Amino acid sequence: MPGLEVDYEKFLKRVHEETENPEWNIENHPARKILSRYPQGFGNWVGYLENLLLLKEGGYPFEKNDLNLIEWKALALMEKYHNRQRPFCKI
Repeated sequence: MPGLEVDYEKFLKRVHEETENPEWNIENHPARKILSRYPQGFGNWVGYLENLLLLKEGGYPFEKNDLNLIEWKALALMEKYHNRQRPFCKI
């Protein structure tokens, strides 16, 4: 992809750490500190929203009534956060 620059060493190290050692991923996931302060249901809801975000980024044609107002707002916040958290590539 033209214009895509990736720090492959950092990226591959991170992928290896996350896939070869799931315990490492569980202990070091950035959301762990936040989610540990909330009930399990909140973590499940965040996971649900992350799945929706992936569908949205993949081009899934959501309609305005597919989600409630809180879900749309939470999805917008997550999208804003995810767009700032792209350390491995520059476009």
